[in-house]
Amino acid sequence: MRGFPKEEFINRVAKLRQLMEKNHVDAIIITSPSNFRYFSGLDSYFWESPTRPWFVLIPLLKDPIAIVPSIGLSSLEKTWIDNIVTWDSPNPEDEGITTVLNAIHSLKIEKGNIGFELGKESFLRMKINDFRKLENQLQNFSIIDSSPLLWELRLIKSQNEIYKIKDIITIASKTFDNLASKISLGMSEIEIANIFKKDIIDNGGDHTLYLACTSGNNGYDQIICDPTDKKTSNGDVLVMDTGSTKDGYFCDFNRNYGFGEIDTKTKDCYRFLWQATESAITLAKPGVSCSDINDEMLKVLNKFKKSQNSVGRMGHGLGLQMTEPPSIMKDDKTALEKNMVITLEPSMEYKTGKMLVHEENILITENGCELLTTRTPKSLPIIN
Repeated sequence: MRGFPKEEFINRVAKLRQLMEKNHVDAIIITSPSNFRYFSGLDSYFWESPTRPWFVLIPLLKDPIAIVPSIGLSSLEKTWIDNIVTWDSPNPEDEGITTVLNAIHSLKIEKGNIGFELGKESFLRMKINDFRKLENQLQNFSIIDSSPLLWELRLIKSQNEIYKIKDIITIASKTFDNLASKISLGMSEIEIANIFKKDIIDNGGDHTLYLACTSGNNGYDQIICDPTDKKTSNGDVLVMDTGSTKDGYFCDFNRNYGFGEIDTKTKDCYRFLWQATESAITLAKPGVSCSDINDEMLKVLNKFKKSQNSVGRMGHGLGLQMTEPPSIMKDDKTALEKNMVITLEPSMEYKTGKMLVHEENILITENGCELLTTRTPKSLPIIN
């Protein structure tokens, strides 16, 4: 990754090994893009091609081994990892499985626990049939879920990571702050989204990998889809939710814009969402649980109307992925810790088929939190 010293990755592996030793894990095999990047530093979107799996084997007692298709050798040689093995790929009959097994056998361990990304908010980026082949060839080992260890490590951001996250959030905040002066009533969702995406690049961002943009009369009915050619009209509220990146790290927050005459009830709903976010910012600090934050926002929203929320949660972690654990929801008792980065995302369906959502990004500090986004206006911005 640009701007990350080798020591950043050495520290990550060292911290993971402490967790591995504590939990009696002899090796972990990484396959997912975000974890591969986290431990190797590889900066690539070649993951969009599903043909070839990529692996990093992290042993408890030896240096990491990158096990990659032949096309990746030159790129991996530019990372901090010295031990790199390859196979000729594509090779559908043996897409790296023999090479992975040889790497495991090179560790000279006869039995033990080998972790894979099997659990919460994790996935295997390899064929399930190939994973079963590995299981069959590793019968002396117990195959376990390593995702709890990986997330325990990644929940707490390093100072280098915080710098990257702050950078893209600042870029996106500036872009949102200037957007109102560049759009007008009658523009389509696509036109507005394209202005935003171009400005992200002009302001120093790398990619806008996610941009949900939708509009509707005095509210909207979803917050996850791409913009359409629908033109904004009098009474519409448009929401834009961006997952833009710089050096691989995400921001994730939104802004709402009213067009023309907006109902008083819609404006009131917006203000209650703003206040719910404000209350959460005031409460957030180490030791406070995600469920506490959820309940605090819900308490404010219920003063406006008994909250109906189809989103399922009111915030989440943020980093190399646009959404990471923990979740701001009733059943998540995770305690906030210093150097966590989370989103606050209260939402309300204030009448059937009509919802509004706010989202801000915060960093948990020693005694409270730091607002990373430029705070959204307290009253709904109106575009004429």
